[in-house]
Amino acid sequence: MKLFLIIFLGFITNLFSASPISGPWQVNEIEVLGVKNLKPKVILKTVRAKKGKLYYEEDKKTDIENLINLGSLERVSVELVYSEDKKISTKNFSVVGDTNPIKVIYTIYEKPYIEDIVVNGAKKISRSSVKSEMDLGKGDFYDDVKLKEDISKIYKKYKEKGYINANINYDVKIDSQTNKAILNLNISEGEKVVVGNLVIDGVKSFKTKKIVKKMKNRPKKVFSEEDLKKDFNEIENFYKNNGFADFKIIDSTFNFREGKYADINIKLEEGGKYFFGDTSFSGNMVYNSAELMGAVEYQKGNIFKDEKLTDTIRNIQERYADKGYLKVIVSTVSSYRDNYIDLSYVLEENFPIYVRYIDVEGNKSTKTKVFKREIVQKEGDVFSLSKVRRSQEKIFNLGFIENVELMINPADSPDTVDLVFDVTEGKPGMLTAGAGISSRDGFVGMLSVSHMNMFGLAQRFSLNWNFGKRVQDYSVNWTTPWLNDKPTSLGVSLFNNRRYRSYSTTYSAYTEKRTGGRVSLGPRFEDDKYGVNFSYSYEKIKIYDVDDVYKSEIAEGTSVQSSISAEFTRDTRDYIWDPTRGTKFSLGVEVFGGLLGGDLDLYKPTISYSYNKKLFSIDEWPFVFSVASRFGWVKEFGSTKDVPVYERYFLGGADTIRGYDTNGQIGPKDGGKVYYVTNAEFKFPLAREKKRTIVQWAFFFDIGNSWEGFDNISLKTGSGLNQLKCGAGFGIRFTTPAFPIRLDWGYGFNHKPGENLSDIYFTIGNLF
Repeated sequence: MKLFLIIFLGFITNLFSASPISGPWQVNEIEVLGVKNLKPKVILKTVRAKKGKLYYEEDKKTDIENLINLGSLERVSVELVYSEDKKISTKNFSVVGDTNPIKVIYTIYEKPYIEDIVVNGAKKISRSSVKSEMDLGKGDFYDDVKLKEDISKIYKKYKEKGYINANINYDVKIDSQTNKAILNLNISEGEKVVVGNLVIDGVKSFKTKKIVKKMKNRPKKVFSEEDLKKDFNEIENFYKNNGFADFKIIDSTFNFREGKYADINIKLEEGGKYFFGDTSFSGNMVYNSAELMGAVEYQKGNIFKDEKLTDTIRNIQERYADKGYLKVIVSTVSSYRDNYIDLSYVLEENFPIYVRYIDVEGNKSTKTKVFKREIVQKEGDVFSLSKVRRSQEKIFNLGFIENVELMINPADSPDTVDLVFDVTEGKPGMLTAGAGISSRDGFVGMLSVSHMNMFGLAQRFSLNWNFGKRVQDYSVNWTTPWLNDKPTSLGVSLFNNRRYRSYSTTYSAYTEKRTGGRVSLGPRFEDDKYGVNFSYSYEKIKIYDVDDVYKSEIAEGTSVQSSISAEFTRDTRDYIWDPTRGTKFSLGVEVFGGLLGGDLDLYKPTISYSYNKKLFSIDEWPFVFSVASRFGWVKEFGSTKDVPVYERYFLGGADTIRGYDTNGQIGPKDGGKVYYVTNAEFKFPLAREKKRTIVQWAFFFDIGNSWEGFDNISLKTGSGLNQLKCGAGFGIRFTTPAFPIRLDWGYGFNHKPGENLSDIYFTIGNLF
C-alpha cells in the first residue's frame, strides 16, 4: 500500500509540473531573457536548441559551457517549460521522452559593456600608446582578469621607458540600467630612472669602457633590472670567449638615488687567460678519434672560446645522430696545464635508434603521398639526421610550403621512434590581369595564371596571355615532378610569343615571333642530387618589321627550327628558390637540325656553376654570398653557313651584366657566338616569415662579354670590343617561388663614351 502511494504521488506531481522531467523533447519555442548589449542572434547561433528539432538533457550543460565561452557573460541558466496547447510532430512520437513540446528559456547575465576607456595621468607615454597595450577595448565586455593582464603590460611598457616607479590603479563605473561601463585608468608615472654611477671592479685585461659597451645599462641610459641579468651574461660570454675560462661575477648590487638614478656596482674575477691544449676522446666506438677530430671547431694553441666548445659538442651529437645514436651523451673533462686547457670528451654512445613509422600532418590541399615521396628517411632504417634534413629541404623545394617541422615521438620500444613531418602549406598560385593602350598595338590586355600544386599533386601550371587587336601572344606550361611514382619530371610547353629585339644601338630593331612547343623529360638520382634533362623543341621563327637601317643586315622571313637538348646537373643546394648553401653544376648541349629536320643546323654547348655559402647569421637571419658563372657558344654546321642573329648572344640587362644595355654596349653589334658571364651577390634579409626570407637586400658584381669567336676572347677589362665588361650595384629581392621579383640598380665601369653609365632593372624571375 505504501509503495502504491509513492507511485501515485509521483504521477500526480509529474502531471502538474511546469518543467518537463524526461527527454529528449521537441522544441517549439526559444526565448532569450536578460539581453542588454549582446545581440540575441549571437545567443541563438551558439545554442543547440532549434525550433522543431529535438533537445536532449545533456544539451543544457553544453549550451551553458558554450555561452560562457563567448566571454561576454557572467552566468547563464537554461529552463525548459511546456508550450501550452501545442502538439509535437508525429514523426517524433517514437523518439521523444515527453509528448508535449517545450519552450527553452535562456536567462543570461551579461558582463558590463565597456562604453569608453579613459586614461588619466599619461604624459610620458601617449594615451593611444597605453590603449594599444591593452587587449580590452571600447566595445568589449568587461573582464577583471583581462584588465589585470593589460595593466601588467602597461607596467612593462613604462619600465621599458625607465618609469619603474609608475603606479596604475583603476575604477569601473557601471550604469545599472544599461549595464554599460566607463573604465578609468589612473596613472602616476613618477620620474624616469636612468643609470647613474656604474662601477666595475676587477677589470684588468681590458679597458673598462669596453666591458661597459657590452651592457645595455650604461650611464645615462634607461635603467632596466631585466636587462641587467642579460648584461651579466654578455660580460661573462665576452670573457669566456676570449680565453678567460674561469671568469665569474662575484657580486652585483644596484641602488636608487634621488628617485631618478640607479647606481650599479659589479665585482668580477677574471681568472687566468687560457688557450686550447690537447684534445682526446674516450668511450667512442662508432667513430674513431680521428673522425671525431673533424667535428672539433678549434685548433691547439687557439685562444679558449667557450662557444667553440659548445659548437664542438653539438657537432659530435649531430654526427652520432646521423647514424641513429640520438641518445649519445657527451661530457667534457678539463685539465689545466700552464695556460692551456686539455679537453677530454667522454662519450656514452648508448644504442642506435630506428624509425618505426613516418607520417605527414598539416596538409590540407596536398595529397600525403606528395610529401612522403620526398622523404629520404625510410621506415625501418636507422635514424639519420642528414636524411631528415634533406627530406625537409626537398619538401621546401616544392615551392608552396611555408614551414616543415619535425616531431620525434617515442614508439613502443626504447630503440625506435616515430617521425611526423608537420607541414604548413602556403598559397600555391597567383592570378594577375591588366589592360592598357599601346601606341603600336592599340588596346591590349594581359592575363597571367600560375599554380604550383595542381590537383594537390605538386604539378605546376602557368598561362601567360597578351591579347589585343593586333596581339595574340601566349605561353602555356605544365610540369609534373614525378612520373609513374618515379623521380622523373615531365614538362610540356606551347607558345606563340613576340619580342622586340635590340640590335646594334637600337632597342627595337626588329620583331621576332616564335610559335611552337617543347617536351622535356628529366630523371633524377640520389635524392635529386644528380639529374639529366632531355627535351625536344619545334618552333617557327618569324622575323619582321625590321628597322630600315638594318634591312641589309637582318633578313625578314620565316624559318623552322627543330632541336633536341640534353643536360646533366649536380645540385646540392638546400633551397633552390633562395639557397644559403650548396652548389649547382650543369653541362649541356642543344643540337638544331641535322637528322631532326628544320632550316637551321646549329649546336650550342653550355656549362655553368654556382656556389652559395652562408657567411654568418644574426639569430636566424642568414647573410649569404653567392657566385655563378656561365659559359657557352653556338656553332653552325651542315647547310647553315652562319649563325642567324636571333640565335646569337646579346649581353647586358638584368640577367647578365647589370649596368649595361643590350643595344650594342657589350660584344659585337650583331651579337656574339661565344659568351662568358659571372655574377656575384652578397645578400641579407630585410624581412622573414616562418623561417624563410621574403625580402632581402643584395649587393652585386658582374663581369663578362660576348665574342665573335674563341680567337677574340680577352681576359682583360676595358671598354674595347673584346675586353671584359664589369658592373656593380645593389637591389631588393622579393623571394617568393611563385612570383620572384628583382629590382636592381647597376653601374657599368667600362662604358664607351656617350653611353649611359647606369640603369634600373625590374625583373620577374631568379638570377641564380
